[in-house]
Amino acid sequence: MLKENVRYLRKKLRPRLLKGICIRMISFYQRKLSRHTCLFEPTCSEYTKRCINNFGVLAGIVLGMWRILRCNPFGKGGIDPAPERYFKARWLV
Repeated sequence: MLKENVRYLRKKLRPRLLKGICIRMISFYQRKLSRHTCLFEPTCSEYTKRCINNFGVLAGIVLGMWRILRCNPFGKGGIDPAPERYFKARWLV
């Protein structure tokens, strides 16, 4: 019984822990290292945080990297909201 509970908790807590670590790392970057020079609204780091929260770590990082590739001096910029899953939006931080 105890082993089953431990396995269940590991399965449920590991993705949340990884998601929380990624979101906190991006928040640290935003506060301490960022120069706020993004062409888009919301910024690329905020977009990545929202995608990680909505789609999980792997898909969120892929969507964030695609956004960073589009954010260049030759890009248009503008308003580009993060895609959302309306039935599964849970903020951790």
